[in-house]
Amino acid sequence: MRNPVLNPLPWSVWLLTLAIAGVELVLWAGAHGLVNWAGSPGWRAQALALAGINPGLQGWMVETGQTPLPHLARYLGFGLVHQGPLQAALVIVITAALGKVCAEGIGSLRLLLVLAFAQAAGGFAFGLAGSPDAWLIGGYPLIFALAGCFAGQVWHGESSALSRRKALGLVAVLILGRLALAALVGGGMDWIADLVACLAGYALGRVLRPGLRARLRRA
Repeated sequence: MRNPVLNPLPWSVWLLTLAIAGVELVLWAGAHGLVNWAGSPGWRAQALALAGINPGLQGWMVETGQTPLPHLARYLGFGLVHQGPLQAALVIVITAALGKVCAEGIGSLRLLLVLAFAQAAGGFAFGLAGSPDAWLIGGYPLIFALAGCFAGQVWHGESSALSRRKALGLVAVLILGRLALAALVGGGMDWIADLVACLAGYALGRVLRPGLRARLRRA
């Protein structure tokens, strides 16, 4: 009998983790002179400008009604770019752990949809609350979206009361830790993106779980 812990990661989790690792490897190599291309030491700053969420830019899109595709792509891509290898490694590890459980519960394609919309919701919320010159980058909203999706699966699934308490405890620890970090270290309104992504991950995980068509027919 196979140990579920040793089961291979679903393809969606591989896709996410390899994308984050690949982007970080390229940016790290450029910063350390391992790539001899023009401007390679500044690739991380350029990636922030290309993929980061900026409230000033979002405000311009809302006010003018203009939504250029490169700017819309930011809401899907900002979670792939990080401030450094340690942040990227943390996101990869948690994404692999929580993503495996979530993908096994709702499927890889549904998981990618949940994460895409939840991360975008978090980025949009940051764009509404942050200062015009602030930037949002990194996969923390992705982690919180996974935590919300995981909590929803456990709470509404056929899990024991103990499992439900553990799932809620995990989300509570993440949220309280994030709020404490924001209070102690600062960092602007990034925490709003994380909390909104968590709530969106919970809601979308419930809506997109298997059996949606049957539930709509019964309704």
